[in-house]
Amino acid sequence: MFHVLWTAWAVGTMIGLSQEGPPDQTSLSCDRAGVCDGRSRSFTSIPSGLTAAVQSLDLSNNKITYVGQGDLQSCVKLRALVLQSNEISTIEKDAFSSLRSLELLDLSDNQLLNLSSSWFQPLSSLKFLNIMKNPYRTLGDVPLFSHLTNLQTLKVGSIHTLLIKRVDFAGLTFLEELEIIASNLQSYEPGSFKSIQNISHLTLHLNQPIFLGEIFGDLLSSVEYLELRDTNLNSFQFSGLSVTETNPLIRKLTFRNALFTDASFNGVLRLLQYASTLVELEFDGCTLNGVGDFEPSDVEEIRDLRNIETITIRRLHIPQFYLFYDLSTVYSLAGSVKRVTVENSKVFLVPCSFSQHLKSLEYLDLSENLMVEEYLKNSACEGSWPSLQVLILRQNHLTSIEETGKILLTLKNLTSLDLSRNSFHSMSETCQWPEKMKSLNLSSTQIHSLTRCVPQTLEVLDVSNNNLNSFSLFLPQLKELYISQNKLNTLPDASFLPVLLVLKISRNTISTFSKEQLDSFHKLKVLEAGGNNFICSCELLSFTQEQPALAEVLIDWPDNYLCDSPSYLRGQRIQDTQLSISECHKTAVLSGVCCVLLLLILLTGGLCHRFHGVWYMKMMWAWLQAKRKPRKTPIRDIHYDAFVSYSEQDSYWVENLMVQELEHFNPPFKLCLHKRDFVPGKWIIDNIIDSIEKSHKTVFVLSENFVRSEWCKYELDFSHFRLFDENNDAVILVLLEPIEKKTIPQRFCKLRRIMNTKTYLEWPRDEALQEGFWVNLRIAIKS
Repeated sequence: MFHVLWTAWAVGTMIGLSQEGPPDQTSLSCDRAGVCDGRSRSFTSIPSGLTAAVQSLDLSNNKITYVGQGDLQSCVKLRALVLQSNEISTIEKDAFSSLRSLELLDLSDNQLLNLSSSWFQPLSSLKFLNIMKNPYRTLGDVPLFSHLTNLQTLKVGSIHTLLIKRVDFAGLTFLEELEIIASNLQSYEPGSFKSIQNISHLTLHLNQPIFLGEIFGDLLSSVEYLELRDTNLNSFQFSGLSVTETNPLIRKLTFRNALFTDASFNGVLRLLQYASTLVELEFDGCTLNGVGDFEPSDVEEIRDLRNIETITIRRLHIPQFYLFYDLSTVYSLAGSVKRVTVENSKVFLVPCSFSQHLKSLEYLDLSENLMVEEYLKNSACEGSWPSLQVLILRQNHLTSIEETGKILLTLKNLTSLDLSRNSFHSMSETCQWPEKMKSLNLSSTQIHSLTRCVPQTLEVLDVSNNNLNSFSLFLPQLKELYISQNKLNTLPDASFLPVLLVLKISRNTISTFSKEQLDSFHKLKVLEAGGNNFICSCELLSFTQEQPALAEVLIDWPDNYLCDSPSYLRGQRIQDTQLSISECHKTAVLSGVCCVLLLLILLTGGLCHRFHGVWYMKMMWAWLQAKRKPRKTPIRDIHYDAFVSYSEQDSYWVENLMVQELEHFNPPFKLCLHKRDFVPGKWIIDNIIDSIEKSHKTVFVLSENFVRSEWCKYELDFSHFRLFDENNDAVILVLLEPIEKKTIPQRFCKLRRIMNTKTYLEWPRDEALQEGFWVNLRIAIKS
């Protein structure tokens, strides 16, 4: 435990520093907490300039060869010092004298030929010490660690270590973890470990088993967990221990990467009879060079091993497995075992008779083996595993859920079954299961739908990592549902799962969920729905941001809840997402826009009416129409001498005086009058424009009636651009009566300008002057 904590604090913090960027190859980087990272900087000595602020210093993977007395003198608050993987061969006597606060020291993988107790005497606070993988052959002639009263973890030894003596561990009374590399051990002084009264976990790298019996005898009463690594036990022979009185403490024994034969395994069993308190036995990565021919007489003599409750076998290799016996010789030892794990060991069959002897077995894990339905039926025969509650058949070669369930009907007490990572693909409509089944794991089995084959008695169901796109099973007792990594696009219907407490549905294709959906799960305590394709809509954002207690239910909130769409929000946390008012209140915004548009239309209409906007638009249209035609009308197309524009109220003057004086004159003038000469049925705009274009002159008979006349206004409107855009003298203005210029509408800007710049004819009230008026008018029309 202590080693793990230090890894998180001292080493982990330095890794965090390195992730900030590539380190400077020639300098030491320190943060504000006093954690200094000097790994892999090609240092050849301890960097200078270290201060009392340094609390953790990592100088691993450099080329340091020497640690001097003054190198670390100022580091009085240093708590962790890592000098692993350098080339240190010399450490001065008082190099660590100022490090009274040091709790972790790692000198592993260096070139230390001799160890000195003076290095460690000042380190009264030291809790972790690693001096493994140095070329020393012995730990010295005097106790090295007697002053380290707070030491909890010690790692010593290397392939060069040849001797273990009584003095080596003198002064140490308690260790949480002790690891010793003594692969090539040549001498062991009996009683060397007896000075340590209690060791929670001892890891011993021992190649040859020559001293195994003596070491085991010394450790029986002090070690709780013994782990033996890389040991060749093929030649191991055990003749007994010279132990007169023992109070064994050992509870767990692990053989890791060990080699056995049938004979040596018998010896190991005889050795273990001295460990009467042993309850757990583990074999990891071991090889049995035999066929299971264990000596029956030896097995019968071993009674104390019946206290073993847990046996774990992982990655067991048996080269002659095809010749292996039926294990009948160890049946007598199997009766009290409660938990068995045989993982990744190519097991395809557990003999029926062996299964029937496992009467106390409650937990069986046969993961990553070669089990098929045909041989499983033999293993789970009638009377087998009568107490079994948990069966794990993960990653075997099973292909039929229906057949597997039927085979396991013999297991009357089975409550939990793991069939994950088998290739079932499909599921029949109905199945038979043990009546006490409460938990079923069908994850990673490639099933694409769920049927009523799933037992109704389940409280826990795991169907993660399949091809499911819906869930519509009614499971009245289900409390936990694991359905992550499928293709569901919505949460399951709560009415199918009335007592559900835990729902894990992450990494599906769910786009949203609502308060109503969550509230429908009345008893739900835990929901894990991260990693889905969430559409960050206003409804979803409003729901998540208005529920401060949501994190109590969503255990992976907020980091795993990211927007998938809209695209500009993709990858952003839902918790941090904000949408604009226009996106979240489209109806209100649209209504507002429509109101504004209506107001603008009304306002525009009012302004057009007030400032004659309609007139300007009509004039623009008339101007565009006129622009299409030639700017000058050929003389041959002139039909009239003048087009007369006048008010209907002035028609008497025009028709009885003007027409008489001009059309009955010799030679006569031909006038164009709208009443008489406009083409019936023709658009009035075209009539006006055509009449003006076919007339040599245009005479406007101006009066107060003209200004007020709508008809005259239209005639003037549609002739305005054509007449005045050509800048000619085709216009003749005749004033029947005086007109104030201010009464002329502002839109007739050119007309107003002409009246200011050009001479116009004024109708005289005096009859004596009227003859001169007609003469001048005739001259103007002819000009």
